[in-house]
Amino acid sequence: MILRNLFTSAAAGLALVALGGAAGAQDYPRRPIEMVVPFGAGGASDIFARQFAQIASKYLGKPISVINKGGAGTIEGMLYAYSAPADGYTILEVTPSLPIVEARNSSSIKFRAEFEPIMKVQADVQLIGVPKSSPYKTIEELVAFGKANPKKLKIGGISPGALDDYIANGFARAAGFTWNYVPYRGASVMKAAVLGGELDVYQDKLISFMSLVESGDIRPLVVLGEKRLDVPALKDVPSSVEKGINFTEGSWRGFVVKKGTPEKVKKIIIEAFQKTYEDPAYKEVEKKEMTDIVPGYETAEQFKKSLDKEVEEYRAVFTELGLVKK
Repeated sequence: MILRNLFTSAAAGLALVALGGAAGAQDYPRRPIEMVVPFGAGGASDIFARQFAQIASKYLGKPISVINKGGAGTIEGMLYAYSAPADGYTILEVTPSLPIVEARNSSSIKFRAEFEPIMKVQADVQLIGVPKSSPYKTIEELVAFGKANPKKLKIGGISPGALDDYIANGFARAAGFTWNYVPYRGASVMKAAVLGGELDVYQDKLISFMSLVESGDIRPLVVLGEKRLDVPALKDVPSSVEKGINFTEGSWRGFVVKKGTPEKVKKIIIEAFQKTYEDPAYKEVEKKEMTDIVPGYETAEQFKKSLDKEVEEYRAVFTELGLVKK
């Protein structure tokens, strides 16, 4: 009799939980939402998230507060989102950094196994150039020197084993040479190193690259992409694919939620973010930040496929570099 009562109580409890979850999904959102940015405040990803969240709040009907969790190379932000309930009230911004964490086995939390894509929103183009005093006038000259002098050329980036490291060495791998990747603590320090003659080669995202092109301090040699950019100052700069180097990696930004989030809740978020992406206010943001130059938008299904592909590409390059943890 006691056992029967216990089973009855347990079943009733489970039914209430199920009903509560269904009700929660039905009237989502009831309260403000957190958007977790796995970087510190003030960077490009943080600025993007805050601009997107402000517009998206209008379509979700509740405020979206941006929470910066920038420690441990984006792992802290992932862990924070992972520790939250799978209820749609915690949305994680994602860039290539988190797939790279998975590819390198840097965390016990496997990104793709624990999170579900909502939408990929934008892409950043990466360029490679040299200081104005450099003897290299074309990408062919630079690559030829790299092939004849392995590891002699120095290219900078931010932190070892992250996106800049992958782009530098992935490009060199595709072009058939090797160079020396030198990590710096931040973009401003790296730029100073380039302009001060410490580095032979400069890589950066389009909007940051442009300021040094316009000042005449950097000579652009190649755009990492399939075609040339429709930017007047870069109209004569060839693409990597045009030069037979099949490497087009840049940065990108999107959003995920914890696996197990109710489908109705995910649908509401996706619809609101889709409206945000199409909003003229967001289009103006993209134009200003030059993130509308190449297509970056992907649906949840497309985003999942591209994540799967990129993790394998990251793992291949970092394995060669000896940066995959056992």
